[in-house]
Amino acid sequence: MTASTGTASPVTGSPVTASTGTITDIDVTRAVFGAFACGDLAALGDLLHADATWHHHNDDRFGGIHRGADAIIAYLTESVLLTSGTLHAEPRSVMADGQGHVAVLVRLSASRPDGRTMDGPQVVLVTVEGGRVRAIEQFVGDPAAVAAFWA
Repeated sequence: MTASTGTASPVTGSPVTASTGTITDIDVTRAVFGAFACGDLAALGDLLHADATWHHHNDDRFGGIHRGADAIIAYLTESVLLTSGTLHAEPRSVMADGQGHVAVLVRLSASRPDGRTMDGPQVVLVTVEGGRVRAIEQFVGDPAAVAAFWA
């Protein structure tokens, strides 16, 4: 017999049971990147706490803190639209401490319709609570180049 927690995993949609164990913080983080890569912002939104925050650490149009799942999805939607869908976030390395903190080295690339391009490293720090993202801290590798790209 398998005991169910009565809740579905936001990552798989399946019930979390004693036999399947729990979803790891890395699983949740990879699911966020996977949903973004597939353009499934609704699934990505389901992986966020309603009051989640995303802090984009740079002085550009997206700089600052985006508060709430809806604001985060709006931020991501605008960035995809501005790049005509070319924005690609490739997780290169994912590390977790087992306490809800995940560090991701990301290669972010995109182009704008006017010919501007961006291709460089970023670090994303993810805080996971209860199988969902509570906070994201995004640090860009070349702040001036990223600001010029989004100008």
